[in-house]
Amino acid sequence: MNVLIVENEIYLAQSIATKLESLGYPCQIVSTIHEAMQKPKSDVVLLSANAGGSLCEMFIRQNPQAIVIMMIAYVSEDTVTKPIKAGAKDYIMKPFMLDELLRKIEHQLECQRLKKQIVFYEEYFSFLESEVQVLSSARYYPPFVIRCNAQKIADVYAIKIAKEKKMTLKFATLKLYDWRDVLERASRDTVMYVTHLESLRKADFRDFLHEMSDKNIIASVVASDQIDFPQVVDVVCQSGSLDFEGNILSVREYEKCIIQKFENHYSDVELAKKMGISRKNLWEKRKRYGLEKRKETDLH
Repeated sequence: MNVLIVENEIYLAQSIATKLESLGYPCQIVSTIHEAMQKPKSDVVLLSANAGGSLCEMFIRQNPQAIVIMMIAYVSEDTVTKPIKAGAKDYIMKPFMLDELLRKIEHQLECQRLKKQIVFYEEYFSFLESEVQVLSSARYYPPFVIRCNAQKIADVYAIKIAKEKKMTLKFATLKLYDWRDVLERASRDTVMYVTHLESLRKADFRDFLHEMSDKNIIASVVASDQIDFPQVVDVVCQSGSLDFEGNILSVREYEKCIIQKFENHYSDVELAKKMGISRKNLWEKRKRYGLEKRKETDLH
């Protein structure tokens, strides 16, 4: 970051430069706005209203990339209102403490950094939204369930709805937390977005849906089965791909991933049928991949 100090009070300009340079901010000093116009673009401009005169607004408009802070002796339309409208970020009254000036500079730098970060995330989110295809025309308020073919697509849709309806989201995954604990943490003030319902056993899946029916919850499940819940939104990835974190899997890895991902959601008979294999073949694959066989009673 480089700083241009436009100040006709040389002692003040040198004091500011000494303080900023001790903190690692390179400074240049000029005494008139005409000199400032000849200098390369700066990240921060400390502009004295006395040194700038009537050219302050033009100079500010010519340097939209810079954080301009006005240094003024009094507040007026010419020293504050017009420069702020032209694009100046702040002002400070003379005489001032150098620490207060530094605080204003660092505050504006942080604001600039955050704005750039927000623009980045907004653009990235818009890019992700292009992958989302919503099959249901309804727009629901919580509680509702997102049924999807890829987890990241459900996540994008949930965030999109939260932005549209100006809702704040809290996040919870049933891969890491017990579903009962998640329900207890739900509040009426904040919407809780709960992912990976497919990891639940059938009985727990039904109980979770029943319990969430009066709570401020959006839940997502990677599945295509019928879901017994009043509000279900179907969302798919435009490419139709499954969510394996962007990796290309071998056939064996794919089989192992499918078994692990859906074994709590389906009985062995149902899972084997969906995979197009026999129940015996499923048992053999479990043994081959070192996956512990669950008790059938756990599913009911």
